[in-house]
Amino acid sequence: MYNNNRRIVLDILWIILGLILIGLSIAEVLDSSLYSGMGGALTAVGAVNLARAMRYKKDAGYRERIDTEAGDERNQYIRMKSWAFAGYMAVLLEAAGSVAAAAMGKTQIQLTLYFCLCLLLVLYWASCMIFSRKY
Repeated sequence: MYNNNRRIVLDILWIILGLILIGLSIAEVLDSSLYSGMGGALTAVGAVNLARAMRYKKDAGYRERIDTEAGDERNQYIRMKSWAFAGYMAVLLEAAGSVAAAAMGKTQIQLTLYFCLCLLLVLYWASCMIFSRKY
């Protein structure tokens, strides 16, 4: 876990932001219950990450295990392959979903899926151009 102090500050920021959202929802400044749920989620994520960062700072065995997992080439390869597979599946599912939405006459869903598909393909093309120059 790099920049441990920055991570701790960011985790505390998430907790504060989450509590502010919850407070504003309880005070009915924000109308939707979406904000209280988002505040609860931010508070929970901040608290869990803060606990992990504190354990990383204090427990040498845990720190060594986390650093080994983060730097292990096998884990990096598995993560890279997983992202590649997730990208392929996202493209295929969006294409199939847009065809199905067109067949059902759901134009708004069809266009949204087509735009997402187009965005993914543009990002893929741009990353190919960048990586082909780099490697």
